[in-house]
Amino acid sequence: MFSLIKVVSKSRTYMTNENSRRQNTRHYYLSDCDGKEVLVCKSFFKNTYAVSDGRINRLLKNKASVSTPPLDRRGHSVSANKTPDNKIQQIKEFINSIPSYESHYSLHKSVNRKYLAPDLNLSILYSLYTEKVSNLTSKFIFSKVFNEEFNLSFHAPITDSCKRCDAFAIKLKACTNEVEKVRLEQDQKLHLLKAEVAREGVKKDVELYKEDEDVCIISFDLMKTLPTPVISTGICYYKRQLWTYCLGIHNMKNDDVFMFTWDESVASRGPQEIASCILYFLKHIVKCKHLIMFSDQCGGQNRNIKMALFCQYIVSSSEYTTIKIDHKFLVSGHSYMSCDQDFGLIEKKKRFFKNIFVLKDWEQVILAARKNKPFKIVSMNKDLFFSCKILEKNITNRKIAIDKGKVEWLKMQWIMYHEMHPFKLYFKYSKAAYPLCAPKGRTLARVPAARNCYHFGTRANVFVGALERGAVRSVVGFLPRINRGARAN
Repeated sequence: MFSLIKVVSKSRTYMTNENSRRQNTRHYYLSDCDGKEVLVCKSFFKNTYAVSDGRINRLLKNKASVSTPPLDRRGHSVSANKTPDNKIQQIKEFINSIPSYESHYSLHKSVNRKYLAPDLNLSILYSLYTEKVSNLTSKFIFSKVFNEEFNLSFHAPITDSCKRCDAFAIKLKACTNEVEKVRLEQDQKLHLLKAEVAREGVKKDVELYKEDEDVCIISFDLMKTLPTPVISTGICYYKRQLWTYCLGIHNMKNDDVFMFTWDESVASRGPQEIASCILYFLKHIVKCKHLIMFSDQCGGQNRNIKMALFCQYIVSSSEYTTIKIDHKFLVSGHSYMSCDQDFGLIEKKKRFFKNIFVLKDWEQVILAARKNKPFKIVSMNKDLFFSCKILEKNITNRKIAIDKGKVEWLKMQWIMYHEMHPFKLYFKYSKAAYPLCAPKGRTLARVPAARNCYHFGTRANVFVGALERGAVRSVVGFLPRINRGARAN
């Protein structure tokens, strides 16, 4: 704009007074489409650039004597109300003194973010700051430093805490005996150390076998039961809902996620159903020689003889390419598996779906939960669930291991199955380096085939009692007509 205004001496004057206030004339120009300067009036120039007379006057105050535009002198002097650097440093030191930690559920976009305790907020932090520091700053400056200088957030309230950690906290708070208190603290540290070692084992395995195509690393877990239907009609809150089940299998090498869905009219949610989903995964989705599985320590679903039989069946059967399975259990309450993050995305997306009538609607929620690499859905039917009953009849479930010790399922942290050792499982009670033990067993001539868990002719309502069926059918009238047939069955 400085170059588009020409300041020249005035060409004529009508005043006889030599001390006229106007000594120069300004010519205003604009560039056309060819880059040529076109003379325009002052009003047109001002409206084009949306500037005032005052701004033009300040810009051209000394143009007659200089050929370059003046430098912007704003911001070179220290502001009178600027917060001193020593006060800013005090705020930083105080915030750094508050314990923070990384969240195992952080999204990929916030991997460097740390979290403060869930019982804190910005107001409480500022109140603590005022108690500790005498030379205070305003809450506005404190908030500004917190938000701009730190990548911190307040963790959401913990709703799924470890029961052992909670028990330790209660016992330590009530303990008055110093000897007993020391013992409890040692047990607590050992428990936390086991949890940390288990999590580190996950990272090491993923890094170690990252480029090995023969190894597949997965984590799996069953999502909390999903009520169906989910509608706003008040009476539905007092009626029996049909539960939908969702098992997530997360491939930790390529971040693929498969969600196996069914409802309680199709099958239950025991170890046979969980294992059947893994059978489908290995037979139709992933082909590997070595499978490493991570799961929680739920005894009813993951750590029991039925799941062990299916794993042994996989490595012994010619139907599958897998010849070795390592099933590793993470400490309950400290598992922080990838599946938990996947389930969180589903629950977050659920808020955007007002009404859910049937299983297919839940599958639409799951599909929309992750935009980058959407979850893949496998709808399970009765023909895809298998029973281990015939397998149980052909093995001896020994209670004594080869080292003469008792086989304690609830303490197992690692179970290994191998094609070269059929009808035996090897286990550890911790992640230590000692060899895996094996219970005494017997060898059979061949591996029997697994049979369907639920025959094709099984009625759909065998898992729902008579009273529950009546409550389920009572909400059919609130569903769209197109969904009533599927619900009534």
